Amino acid sequence: MPNKSARLMIFRPAAWLVILIALNLAVTIAVGQEQFVIPRVQRMPRLPEPMVVRDWPQVAKQYYELLLDPATRLDGNPLVVVDASSNQFKIPSFVGHKPNDEAFTCLAPVIGAKLVGLNPANLYGFNYVQAAKNWYDPNYGIYRLSPGHRGQPVIHSGIYGYWAAAQGLMLISQYPDDPEFASQARTTAQAFLRLAKGMGCPDQADFDVLGFNFDTGKAAGRPEPMNRLGHSPTVAWALLIGTALTGNREMLDCARSAMLWHIDHPGRYEVTHVMGPLTAARLNAEYGCSLNMDRVLTAWFGEGDSKRMPWKITAGTQFGGITCDGLDGAYWGDKEEGFHAFSMGTLQAPAWLVPIVRYDPRYARDVGRYALHAAVSARLLQGYGLDWEHQDHKDWKDRWDPRCLLFYEALTPWEWSDRRTFRPYATGDPIRLGWGVPKVEPKEYLSEKKKWFSRTSHNLSLYMGNHVGFLGGIVSLTNVPGILRWNCLATDWYHAPAYPTSLFFNPHLTARTFEMQLGSKASDLYNAVTHQFVKRNVHDAATLTLAANSAAVIVITPLNGKITHDSRRTLVDNIVVDWQR
Repeated sequence: MPNKSARLMIFRPAAWLVILIALNLAVTIAVGQEQFVIPRVQRMPRLPEPMVVRDWPQVAKQYYELLLDPATRLDGNPLVVVDASSNQFKIPSFVGHKPNDEAFTCLAPVIGAKLVGLNPANLYGFNYVQAAKNWYDPNYGIYRLSPGHRGQPVIHSGIYGYWAAAQGLMLISQYPDDPEFASQARTTAQAFLRLAKGMGCPDQADFDVLGFNFDTGKAAGRPEPMNRLGHSPTVAWALLIGTALTGNREMLDCARSAMLWHIDHPGRYEVTHVMGPLTAARLNAEYGCSLNMDRVLTAWFGEGDSKRMPWKITAGTQFGGITCDGLDGAYWGDKEEGFHAFSMGTLQAPAWLVPIVRYDPRYARDVGRYALHAAVSARLLQGYGLDWEHQDHKDWKDRWDPRCLLFYEALTPWEWSDRRTFRPYATGDPIRLGWGVPKVEPKEYLSEKKKWFSRTSHNLSLYMGNHVGFLGGIVSLTNVPGILRWNCLATDWYHAPAYPTSLFFNPHLTARTFEMQLGSKASDLYNAVTHQFVKRNVHDAATLTLAANSAAVIVITPLNGKITHDSRRTLVDNIVVDWQR
C-alpha cells in the first residue's frame, strides 16, 4: 500500500508538541521534492500586498447575470441586445458603446457563464448557446470573428481570427451531446490541419506570418506586426484536440511541429499563445513527445528580448504599496519600468496554465504562486479597493456598479496625465485615444476627469471583462487566506477521462492546515506531487496540512480503487491519476 506520509499531510489536532512535530515533518518532507523553477514567478513575492482575493465564482456569476439580462440598463444603456426572432445577440465592446458582434466579446460570456454554473442555453428566456452557432462559418468549417465573416477566406492569426476558432472549440466541448457541435469540432480540426500544412507543417514549419487564406492556401492576414508573435500554439492546440477526437496521426505530427517552431521562435501577443504550455504538456504526457517545457513557459511568461517580445506577465511590480503581479500585458521600456496590463489576458491566462500541473506536477509550486497573484491582482482591473484618484470612472461605478463587477480595459502603473501621480491606475484606451469620445490630452487628463469623465463609463470594457468566468470557473476560496483551490479539469478542454483534480499552493512562511471540501461519497486522496495517497476513506471534507512554499495536486479517486502502473503513469481503476510517477 502506498505510504500515506507526504508533503500534504493529515492534520489531527492534539497537544502542542504533536502539532509542532506534525508541522516540522511536513516541512521536512517538502524539502527534496523535485519542483522546477519558473524564473519570472520567482520575482513575485510569495504573499501579495495586500492579500485580497475576491470570491471569483460568485463575482463571475453576478457579472453574467447582469450582462446577459436583456433588461439591464446602466445609465440608460443595455449590456446585451437580443433579437429572439432571428436568434441573435450583440454586446458592445465598451459600456455605453454601440452593440457589436465580435466573437471575443460575445462568445466569451457564453462559455464563461457555463463555467460558473449558469445555463446559457436558457437564460432570461434566451438560448445563447444556439445563438452562438451563428459565428460558425460552414464554408471553411470554423468559428469566425463575426457572423458577417462567413465565406471570407482570410483568417487572421490574432484575436480577430484564430481566437474565434479556438473559442468555438471551447464552446463545443461544453456540450458533448450536441451532434451539430460534434460535427463542427471535426471540421475545425480539419481547417487547422489545412492551415498548418499551408505553413509548412510537419517538415518545414514557418509561422512568421499574419494569418492564412483558405482559398489560396497561403499566408495572409491583418497587417499588425505583433500578430506574428506567438500564434502557432493556437494551431497546435486545435490539432491536439483534433487528434484526441479523430486519432488522425497527421494532426498529431503537425501539432508537434507547430510547437517545435514556437520553441525555436518564442513569442507572445494578446492571447493566441496562452495554450502553449498546456499543449506541450499534453503532447509530452499523452503522446510521448519531448517538448522543452522550460522554453515554452519562458515564452509564456515573457522572459527574453523585450524589444522583440514586449508582452509579459507582470512580476516584481508594486505601486502605492499594492502588488500588481500576475497581470498580462505589454511592458514599456527595456528595464520594465512600466506596463499596460489588459483584463482579457489576465482573466484567460490562469485557465490555460493551471491544467499543466496534471501532466507535469513538477511545476505545481510556481504555477500555484503565479495563479495566486493573478487571482489577487485581477480585482484591480475592476477598480475594486481603489479610490477616486486611482481609476477613471469611480463616480459612475459608485452609482451604476456598486458591486464592482465591471472591468476596466487595463491597469497601468500611473494615470495617463503628464504628472504620473497616482499609482496604480485602472483605465483604458477610449478616452486617451478619442474612441467615440473627445480625446483627452495628458496635460488635461486630471482636470477633465474631474469635470466630466469620472461620471462616464467609456473605459469600462466588456470585450475584456466578459472573460471573468475563465477565472471564476476554476478557483475557489478555502478556509485559509492565500490557499486557493484551483480546478485542473474545467479548462483542460477535451481531456481524457479523469478524476476531480485540484491544485493547492501555500504561500505562507509556515505550514498551514486547511479544509478541502469533498462530496458525500467516500473517496481516497492522491497527491501527484509526492506520488502518494495522503488520505483514505474520506467524504464531505478533509483536513490537510501543506508545508510552507509548497504545492499539492490532489486527485479524488474512488475508494479502494485498483492501482496499476503503465510506464511512468499511475492509474486507479484504469484512469490516470499521475503522469510523472
